[in-house]
Amino acid sequence: MLSGLLCLILFLFTQPGFALETTSTTKIQGRISCSVTGHAISNAHISAEISAVMTTSDSDGNFTLKLRDISIEETLLITHINFYPSRIPVHATMTNGFQTITLDPKQHGLRPVTVVSHRVMNQPVDRLQTADATFKPIDSGAFLMQAPNVSGVRRGGFGLDPVVRGFGNSRLNIRVDGLTSSATACPNRMDPPTSHIRITDIERVEIHHGPHALQFGPSFGGTVNFVKHERQQSETLTLSGDVRAGLESNTGHRLTDSRISISNQNFDIMLSGGLSSSGNYTSGDGTTTPAGFESYDYGVDLSVNLSEAHLLSAGWSQSFVRDADFPALGMDMAVDDTYKITMGYKFRPTNTRFIRQLKVNGYHNMVDHIMNNHQRESFVMRDAEALAETRSTGFQMNMNGLTQTGTWTIIGSFDRVSIEGNRFVTFKTGPNAGNSTIYSLWQDSHINNSGLYAGTEQFLGRWTISAGLRFDHNTADAADPAPRFQNRALSSEHFNISFSGGISHSLNSNTRISMFAGRGVRSPDVTERFINFLALGRNAFEYAGNPDLKPEANHQVDFIFETRVRQVNLRMNAFAAYTTNYISAVINPDLNPMGMGVPGVREFINAGDAIFTGFEFAANSRLFDLLNVDLGASYTFAEYTDSGDPVAEIAPFETTMRLSGILFNRVSPMLNVRKVFPQGRFDAAFGEERTSGFWLVDVEAGYSILSGLRLNAGVRNLFDEAYMEHLNRNFTPEFNTERNKLMEPGRRVFVEISYRF
Repeated sequence: MLSGLLCLILFLFTQPGFALETTSTTKIQGRISCSVTGHAISNAHISAEISAVMTTSDSDGNFTLKLRDISIEETLLITHINFYPSRIPVHATMTNGFQTITLDPKQHGLRPVTVVSHRVMNQPVDRLQTADATFKPIDSGAFLMQAPNVSGVRRGGFGLDPVVRGFGNSRLNIRVDGLTSSATACPNRMDPPTSHIRITDIERVEIHHGPHALQFGPSFGGTVNFVKHERQQSETLTLSGDVRAGLESNTGHRLTDSRISISNQNFDIMLSGGLSSSGNYTSGDGTTTPAGFESYDYGVDLSVNLSEAHLLSAGWSQSFVRDADFPALGMDMAVDDTYKITMGYKFRPTNTRFIRQLKVNGYHNMVDHIMNNHQRESFVMRDAEALAETRSTGFQMNMNGLTQTGTWTIIGSFDRVSIEGNRFVTFKTGPNAGNSTIYSLWQDSHINNSGLYAGTEQFLGRWTISAGLRFDHNTADAADPAPRFQNRALSSEHFNISFSGGISHSLNSNTRISMFAGRGVRSPDVTERFINFLALGRNAFEYAGNPDLKPEANHQVDFIFETRVRQVNLRMNAFAAYTTNYISAVINPDLNPMGMGVPGVREFINAGDAIFTGFEFAANSRLFDLLNVDLGASYTFAEYTDSGDPVAEIAPFETTMRLSGILFNRVSPMLNVRKVFPQGRFDAAFGEERTSGFWLVDVEAGYSILSGLRLNAGVRNLFDEAYMEHLNRNFTPEFNTERNKLMEPGRRVFVEISYRF
């Protein structure tokens, strides 16, 4: 049904009778003049920072800027070499009149300047703008679900764990501004790295598919880079920011958030913080899922201009999560405290054409995690508690520059992750009543990774060529071996080589084709090497680490085709990956479990080779000059080459449709329709089973009350669909004796008010 609807819409778009425009006829017109003399300013640059649309003023200072959409987060940046820049928030009423904008003149001496402009490589990457989202989730994993071919593992109401094209956990490289994010402390991944990232601190998210973004570190299945809001420096002391508050029914989700920036031409300081909480939710069939949690956080970011060429920056943040329910796991998260500190130095030389920029950045992240069963029925029989601490530290040196035909980049980095933790169990009933046990979860282990990357992009007429090479030296060891690991060598050392190359060709002004081929190598993570006989929530089996694991290697090709057919923009990214030494956990009959009633032990091994293949498709246009139409589809197929068995955690085929626009210059309606098909390919040994398809419809609207003041409201899961995502974990027997899969929330209404100043 949906496929027929998509074809019908595409057919209508391409008919001559539809006067569609890929750029909106929504216009902002005005005149740029000098604040002192009143004279017109020609050749001033006017750009929309979010929409990335730009124009220049004519000889009379007049300009016209066409925008596809007007977001409350949009800002106009007006610059000229002889005047101080000016930023003006965009609001819908700007389209009603002629804007008069003045710039303050400045006097300065000019140094010799070389301006180099080049194309950007058409890499396999998706970008999500956070300004486009309303009622943002507390953690970033749920936000990523908006992107094509991105799914998530749900274990409760907090900490959705992202999976991109079937690659999750440490097969995804999670970064913040190019630096390593905090590592998960929970063996069951209650707190994946994305849960420690405040989405309101982020301007955009870059999802780099495949082993091609090697500049960010070892890249196996993909890299997700969260880019923070750019620091806003101005010529005079300026106060700006935004605040928001929202409430959602069914889940009881409440959130408040604020960001305040104080800046001038020498410094910028950003203060941010927020509170969030949620309760249990009810699915479309009436099933209640425990999903409550409380969260609060704050952060400070500072940048100082020492001179025109030297910039120092530093950041500090803390986040605290309390009483998070995880009905798919044996315990709940009582405490998860995260501390982050970053420091950076940037040098932009003004007297050389070869070196464009030198950056040195360092970070230290710490996570304290406590989980227990104190709110469970099992607490009557035993008191179980686990404490874990994770430390991640590192630095990166990045130098890049220009040549006559392109760019070059050299990056050196060092990252260290260390983790320790113990589980305590006191028996209250049975033959062991009064006895206690304690055992190490991680065996006080650590992993060090030293890397060196060199890459270049060359622009030759209609051709663009890229190449990158990465070397990684990876070592690991455990300082406190558990009894079962004391008679084997725990240290390991890997020397990994990764590379990627790409070529892009513009066939004409409307069509471009690109191909990327790469090899990414990933060393085993802490869990795969050192976990000490612990159930990881996938099923009742315990899992055992294996220090002798070999690194995985992913060999992948991405083919990208982009074109414009009349007024419809089309994009297709097809990929094929062949992974060797794929790491999975299989039953080892020679290992005996430590817990009572546990069916056995799964040990991590190099299970063999696997193939991954699929695509992402997108089309967009504008309907009747009123609505933006976005269509999408994505699919991944994966199986082991030797047995033909499906690989676990592969989301099914799905399609999406999004309609959005602006009415009466103030109202911004939006309709989202998502069709997910059944998933009949699953790994039964992993604990998976067939999941049914479903339709999901969301509607919402925004209203610009005053300049900067906006009200958003909507209904998610409009038809109260009872559905589950394929990657959702199963209930534990405490909540559901049949261990059914966790359902998603049913219908819920939200309202949010925000103010930007």
